Amino acid sequence: MDFDLLKPEHYSRLKPFFSAQSQPLSAYSLASLISWSQCIFDTIFALVDDAVLFGERRMDDPERKHLLLPVCPNGPKPPAWLKDRAAVQGFREYHLVPQTYLDGFGLAEVEKLFKVVEETEYEDYVYRAAHLAELLGRDYAKKRNLVRQFEREYFESGRVRVDVTTPANAGACLDCLDVWRSERGGKDWSGLLECERQATTKALRNFAVCEFQGLMVAIDGKVRGFGIGSRLRDDTWVLHFEKASDQVKGLYQYLDRECARRLFPGVTFLNKESDMGDPGLAKAKQSYRPAFRVKSYRLELR
Repeated sequence: MDFDLLKPEHYSRLKPFFSAQSQPLSAYSLASLISWSQCIFDTIFALVDDAVLFGERRMDDPERKHLLLPVCPNGPKPPAWLKDRAAVQGFREYHLVPQTYLDGFGLAEVEKLFKVVEETEYEDYVYRAAHLAELLGRDYAKKRNLVRQFEREYFESGRVRVDVTTPANAGACLDCLDVWRSERGGKDWSGLLECERQATTKALRNFAVCEFQGLMVAIDGKVRGFGIGSRLRDDTWVLHFEKASDQVKGLYQYLDRECARRLFPGVTFLNKESDMGDPGLAKAKQSYRPAFRVKSYRLELR
């Protein structure tokens, strides 16, 4: 079994494996896997039995590698299957294993074959989409006030235009991404932020191929904020990338509400990914009152 480097052109071939996938972590979005490939990690894949098996290996050190849980429309594979496949392919670990996998097979059974280690930095935040779209109640009072301030300042003077993102206009979001980077300045620009910029750029350039959904907000004719999402499973979509100018008060809160309203109507849950261990990002995600969080674990072969 040989692994291939995951690229946008593989989307249509692999999509059927994701049609009924049940993993709740955002990493198991095919569109996301493609976008983040060749950014810190090379994402690789191989077809095994009735499943597709993904791996990640460091671009600067290919010996540092791990697998993800196989994606299979017929349900998750048992721990013994995971152990056998890892051993055959020379891997020692599975990363981004959600709590639901441990609950499904039982922690005791998994621990017979693997050491289980929690990955707190990859714990996803999941929200009720209706709550983000409505912003009702005391918990969202500050968000509503910021949205109102934005609307009074920019809508009443006719300076705002909101559009659904399409392959034809996605290039305007690339310009916005460059401005968003420049606002942060060199000293605040980390390797992870650069990686995210590259992943966002890939998503925008392969918008139609990967079946992304997106929304953009333009002020005075220039895009100042945008959001991009994709389907994770029947009741859940993921908001992968959300960028808005810090210099426009209330824009982020307005964009966030409009993405929930316009991009994901009828969806029960909206996954906004993890905080990657960043305290500031964690605080921002907590402020939107997640319905629950999805824990992530690493499985190490015994």
